[in-house]
Amino acid sequence: MRLTLHTDYAFRVLMALARAPDKVKSVDDLAQEFDVSRHHLMKVAQNLTAGGFVTTVRGRKGGLRLAVPAREINLRAVALHMEPDFNIAGCFGDEQCSFLPRCGLKGVLGQAKLAFLQTLGKHDLDSIL
Repeated sequence: MRLTLHTDYAFRVLMALARAPDKVKSVDDLAQEFDVSRHHLMKVAQNLTAGGFVTTVRGRKGGLRLAVPAREINLRAVALHMEPDFNIAGCFGDEQCSFLPRCGLKGVLGQAKLAFLQTLGKHDLDSIL
């Protein structure tokens, strides 16, 4: 299973903010720190804000900070908010498959997806710092 870059960057942003909870970090600073596109990171920041994980601070020294303490941010919740879907194979979405409905793979992949999400659900942001 692979997360999108959008979710990967979201975890990086959250970890960076959690490491310095008393500081406000700009998207520009974070983009430089991670050596990633500012434009893409701006979209990530907007999505994290919409999900209630971060809050924005306006003004000349504005930027991002955690909206709640790191121990209250569950990794499963972040992944579910950031990922457009968890269709780990075409048969989980709209794609037609010649093996369905008698395919055993979809059930196995479904179990793997569930185990992945359950593992994330056992951890908060504070536990991975």
